[in-house]
Amino acid sequence: MKRLYLIGFGILICFSCSEGSRELPMVFPGEQWVEKKPQELGVDPERLQQALEYLASESGEDGLEEVFIVRKGYLIYKGDSIYKKHNIYSSSKSFTSTVLGLLTDRGEISEETYAREIDSSLGALYPEVQLKHFASMTSGYSAVGNSRWNEPSEDWSWTPYQLEEPLFKPGEEYAYWDEAQMMFGRLLTMHSGRTLKSIFDEYIGKAIGIGEYKWGTEQEVNELPINNGCTGVMINAEQLARFGHLYLNEGNWDGEQLLSKAWIEKATQNQVNTTRVADTDRSNVDGRGCYGYNWWVNGKMPGADYHMPDAPKSLYYASGLHNNMCFVIPEWDLVFVRRGEDGNPKKGKPFVYNEFFKRMSLALQ
Repeated sequence: MKRLYLIGFGILICFSCSEGSRELPMVFPGEQWVEKKPQELGVDPERLQQALEYLASESGEDGLEEVFIVRKGYLIYKGDSIYKKHNIYSSSKSFTSTVLGLLTDRGEISEETYAREIDSSLGALYPEVQLKHFASMTSGYSAVGNSRWNEPSEDWSWTPYQLEEPLFKPGEEYAYWDEAQMMFGRLLTMHSGRTLKSIFDEYIGKAIGIGEYKWGTEQEVNELPINNGCTGVMINAEQLARFGHLYLNEGNWDGEQLLSKAWIEKATQNQVNTTRVADTDRSNVDGRGCYGYNWWVNGKMPGADYHMPDAPKSLYYASGLHNNMCFVIPEWDLVFVRRGEDGNPKKGKPFVYNEFFKRMSLALQ
């Protein structure tokens, strides 16, 4: 009899939490986020803690220090170092493609624009490359020189804008290649006559209250500093969550459409339909079926299951070195940020986060 009572009580609590979550409207932060207990948003705190403990066990020494979880715009969990600023590495790429979206929304450019129309020097070796190829890592672009990091790699040279023969024809293969992303940032800067950061700040950053941050540069063009298209955005977990919350709300921030829903739909669905990964020293990074416009998506990979089979299918995310992550999960009305400077998970991000979100789904039932 006692056991039945406890089960019934548990069902009542879960039902009440779920009902409460549905009743709460989507909100947007001012200077601060409104904080609520997880259960007020339909999240079982014990199961959430269990999921987080798993993630901590698979992460480096920074653990949960910079974790920030928002549901429906309410802050339900925060680590102790959420205001610590540092590079988010390749999660910066999602900021770069967002600038392309902003310019596209204003009719200044589009993903179909040919790179040679912006920089004629690309015409000989890259006549068919369009901006969408850069945003989806299918351009085949490569630059002269080997890695500047004393690694056995041909990527990340000191001369990322000096062209060499293509790795492949545009759209035919996939290569996660930072030199290509640097050229992408340079092209957007050349076309607009403005820095990527100034464009982002004017149309998005100020409106969402992202505040002060830095975006590293990689040389200049036409006397303008080029914000690095592949890395260098230095922000904290709270700021990154604001960016994710804008995407969760399809570009709308408290009634103001800052980035079009149409662009976000394109950017966060698979744009890599090729079945081949280029034979490079970075061929272990496989975006086939699961890479949009500088966002990873939970799509189906060729001859395989979903990228994260036990996570929500609507999930997409920005991913950077040292486990700097920003997950957007529309079907849960949730943004999950994890940041650090402690290396990537040894078992790989897709495996670890698939397991994490499988556990977290139990907290939302």
